[in-house]
Amino acid sequence: MKNNEYVLEVAIFTVKEEFTERMPEIRAGLRKALIDFSGLMELETFSPIDNNRVFADIAKWDTLENAMIAAKAFESGDSRFLPYMEAIEDIKFMGHFKP
Repeated sequence: MKNNEYVLEVAIFTVKEEFTERMPEIRAGLRKALIDFSGLMELETFSPIDNNRVFADIAKWDTLENAMIAAKAFESGDSRFLPYMEAIEDIKFMGHFKP
């Protein structure tokens, strides 16, 4: 039986042109920042196949509460997320889902 006790956090965003080549390094920093937050189960990152600058991240959290704690830290400008925030030109979508 599958464990349905988790929350998916989906973010789709445009990266500033000057940061597209550095996204693997920037995302490595994001992973390190998220280690400080309880409840992260998994983070998958997706890059565009073509030459556009739209990227996607899907994080799996144990609870919505833990997902929101990290999201609020990001939104408030927590310094752990600064390189990532600096690279983002526009957030197209950000939301939470349950199985």
